[in-house]
Amino acid sequence: MDPTLIVLASVALGAAIGGGTTLAIVSGRAAGRRRAAEMRPELPEIATSILNEIEIFALILDASLSVVYANPTARREQHVSAEQLREPDFLGRVRRVMSTGVSELHVPDPENSLDTVRIHFVRLQRRFVVVLAEDLGEEQRVNAMRRDFIANVSHELKTPIAAIGLLSEAVQQAADEPEVVRGFAKSLVKESRRLGELSRDVIQLSEAQSTLRPEDREEVSLRDLVRGEVESHREFAAQHGVELVVTDDAKLDREAVILGRPTSLGSAIANLLSNAIRHSPEGGRVGIGMSIERGAFLVTVTDQGEGVAPEHLQRIFERFYRVDGARTRGEGGTGLGLSIARHTMRAHGGDVDVWSQPGVGSSFTLSFPLPEDKGKSKSKSSKRTKKGPQQ
Repeated sequence: MDPTLIVLASVALGAAIGGGTTLAIVSGRAAGRRRAAEMRPELPEIATSILNEIEIFALILDASLSVVYANPTARREQHVSAEQLREPDFLGRVRRVMSTGVSELHVPDPENSLDTVRIHFVRLQRRFVVVLAEDLGEEQRVNAMRRDFIANVSHELKTPIAAIGLLSEAVQQAADEPEVVRGFAKSLVKESRRLGELSRDVIQLSEAQSTLRPEDREEVSLRDLVRGEVESHREFAAQHGVELVVTDDAKLDREAVILGRPTSLGSAIANLLSNAIRHSPEGGRVGIGMSIERGAFLVTVTDQGEGVAPEHLQRIFERFYRVDGARTRGEGGTGLGLSIARHTMRAHGGDVDVWSQPGVGSSFTLSFPLPEDKGKSKSKSSKRTKKGPQQ
């Protein structure tokens, strides 16, 4: 046979064998992908796209109860742990939802402080179960605080309202005894004033806890605000035999002006002043100091009262907390003043600190952060003013 024909025949045979082998490999791989797709179908793209965007913890489990998808929130915040994924109750819920298609919801037990996660189980295309989890711990804490606050307000209102009712009946029964009526009327005025103060402080606390919106802000001169509140408290201090002494160590070349809610800031200062006056002995002094340190305007109110024991210091800013409840109620305190001051300061980016020593007195310091551009702009303008006459 011609050698050329032999070579051509060999090449043709090799090409045929190679092509067949390649086709077999490609076909085998395609069949493998089809079998894999049948065993583990692809996740719906639209579902994963949506879950990628939401801020709620989300997992997707397949028919074998294996996690096949976790959204960014789930990867960042593990509201459902690996141990929980293996719990019989959790797996039982997933199986029921997978088989019945009926969604299930796990609601946290309000009596169990460790159970704070709400979990929603939803079937997706008969082959998957979506697990949505949301931590309600903060919401539960806020709700508990709200319930306590309502209970405390109800308790505080009950006493003056009951007293006013009893005193009113007593006045009616003693209508023919002018001296007795005058005594009851005096008590009625006292209880009605106490009721009014409590209502006012509840409103102020609600305002202090609300978000400070841009439209609520206006320029406030802190020096003028402090001096105005001091002057309005001088008569109250004189009634208690207390002297108010103001010192200003703040740098006079820097403005102490911030953007805020003047009424709220005034209430914070007023509450500290009234507390200091109430707790100071007759003949004592209450010092009001102003200074600027590290970019903040500080207002310090110092009394010469009985002081606060260390075990009470951590709680005096709580609503309705009184170190000596009976005594402060008799003097008209509502137990909300310090809480109002702290909430107000924090809403304005500042804070309030306390130092106290039993038998010596207490010192409360309000810290107001000052905007940097205020000081810079003032210094620049002063330089331009000085430069003007030289030209």
